[in-house]
Amino acid sequence: MSAVPTTAARNAAKPITVSRVLARRLALPALFVVALAYHAVQSLGHATPTVFNDELLYGKLSQSIAAGHWFSIRGEHVFFPAILAPLVQSPAWLLGSTMDAYTAAKLINAALMSAAVFPAYWLAVRVVRPSFALLTAAAAVATPALFYHGYLMSEALAYPVFLGAIAVLAHAVQNPSRRTAVVVPLVCALAVATRVQFLILPLAYIATVGVCGRGQYRRHLVSCGSAAALVVLLLGVPGALGQYGEARHLGFSAGGTAHWALTNGYLLTYSLGLTVVVGAAFGIGFMLRRPRNHLERAIAALTLISTVLFIGQAAMIGGGEANRPLERYLFYVTPLVFLAFFAYAERAAPRGRAYLAATCLGALALSQVSFPGLTGTGAFFFDSVTLSAFARAAFSEGLPEASLIYSLAPIAVAVLALAIPLRRRGAPEFFAAVAIGLMAAMGAAVYATDRLATDWSVRTFGSAPPDWLDRSHLGPARYLVLPRANPLLGTYLESWNRTLTGVVVLGTAAPDPLPLHVARVAPDGSLEIDGKRAAKQVFVVNVEGSAIGLEGRVVARPRHGLVAYRIPAGAHVRWLATGLATDGWTGTSLHYRAWPARPGVYELKLYVPAGTSPRKVMVGKRLFVIRAGTPRTIKVPTNGAPLALGVDVPYIPLPGRVLGVKVRAIRFLDRSG
Repeated sequence: MSAVPTTAARNAAKPITVSRVLARRLALPALFVVALAYHAVQSLGHATPTVFNDELLYGKLSQSIAAGHWFSIRGEHVFFPAILAPLVQSPAWLLGSTMDAYTAAKLINAALMSAAVFPAYWLAVRVVRPSFALLTAAAAVATPALFYHGYLMSEALAYPVFLGAIAVLAHAVQNPSRRTAVVVPLVCALAVATRVQFLILPLAYIATVGVCGRGQYRRHLVSCGSAAALVVLLLGVPGALGQYGEARHLGFSAGGTAHWALTNGYLLTYSLGLTVVVGAAFGIGFMLRRPRNHLERAIAALTLISTVLFIGQAAMIGGGEANRPLERYLFYVTPLVFLAFFAYAERAAPRGRAYLAATCLGALALSQVSFPGLTGTGAFFFDSVTLSAFARAAFSEGLPEASLIYSLAPIAVAVLALAIPLRRRGAPEFFAAVAIGLMAAMGAAVYATDRLATDWSVRTFGSAPPDWLDRSHLGPARYLVLPRANPLLGTYLESWNRTLTGVVVLGTAAPDPLPLHVARVAPDGSLEIDGKRAAKQVFVVNVEGSAIGLEGRVVARPRHGLVAYRIPAGAHVRWLATGLATDGWTGTSLHYRAWPARPGVYELKLYVPAGTSPRKVMVGKRLFVIRAGTPRTIKVPTNGAPLALGVDVPYIPLPGRVLGVKVRAIRFLDRSG
């Protein structure tokens, strides 16, 4: 008999094995829960929609779906190709309170974006070991771009959808079949229906088949043909891309496109945490040239082609219209880059000297980037998380210190690469952890800056409470836009109030590309909307840059620049003063018209405060001088034409407001008066 208790030893080992298996199975869900909790808490600091036209579009579509009106805005049906994001966010708007619904929509987005851990892990675990796959999933939710979940747009849903689409397309390249002929165009269509930017996916799939499908091209013929047909359909059929179809007509130069491609590329390097980028580039090369299986090559090809197409797409829009970095278009590839890095590390980091040389050269190039030249005096850059993080560092540490930190960071990465060989045990995990830590730190900085930006929006454009119209029980209302109005006041108003059912413009351009109605004042002064006399209704009027004499009763003054009127049917406009602010100041011009048009006299009482330079006022060919502290009454006869007044302002503070003269009183007197 042996004195060694073998049975007890086996029983003692069993719980350890079970616990390890259980830990592995729970690690990914735990990562999702932690990411969701962190980003959900951060979303509470995002106080209001700020990317007004886009967020207004998605928010109103979601509200319309929740109300059972499907895809309609301001009472009119609209075609919008990226329908899935509003559809997924719509359950939040079943809540009665707009403020609660907005919070719920942000939480839905936090869950959607955090769910990127699952397709990221699924992709990675088929190429690299489970521990590396888990780090890849962690990188997916550590990217500073996760702050986009607070915006009611498409990024939150688009992130996991893109990664899921890459997984499906890579599998389709690896194992072509009859089913892939249906799955490929369906997945590409769903991706485009999530975010129109993903029109690059069918192109990436076709190019990947060209790279990886040698000897099997016939088996891919139907799937590639259907993917190409989808691209032709979306680009060729007028209106198929909705408002995004205008991007096809952007004019751009080769030089400008190259400039923004380079800029977006090196900004992406920072938002990826720096340490894994060169290794990922080598990893993609080895995955393409010496793949360990067909799936690995397909993933590498899709990663490379998608990244190139994303950078090119952002560069063309940046050079043709935006004239700014569009790093926001690129973050989707984050877990794919980490996967490629780990694939390189699992090969024991071959070509070590070339890797170190590339790391050092890249660090030297990045150290020469002038971040102050990119940011200027700005503090928040919605389209670039890297620039927002830098601006936050400049605010906290000072601009010279922040510039030094961002210049030395690549050099520090190069020193680490020289000091710690990637082949060493634990080195890949160390470099990935450093990158994830840098990404998380940048993300915290971006969240802090985002809170400042949204708080500023609340103070500048908001009212208390923001959903005052919904709470007022005034019933459905429309928003009336006057000339020189601040358009952001109206967009903020509409974002928070579901009872605002339409927008009407009077004598000014449309504030956004969404459906609206056009008003005019008839010769007798009656207000007409779309050629018909105005019905009885409630108007919220933007009087930020113009004033109006509107028949009706003032029922609310929610904030400076907005006045709510209840007007009768066939209401009249008595006068309209374009360029007259709510505090009585004009800018460099004032246009005043009274209805009905008839001969008479305009009477104005003008004033500038003591200590202000005299103002020269031109009315037709007549010149009047308004001296500080001395009000002056001016009478201007008219045969019915409007009054046009110009002010010569001797000093205009930059970028301050232009103050012409203060109008204490203005009225029209007909001859009988």
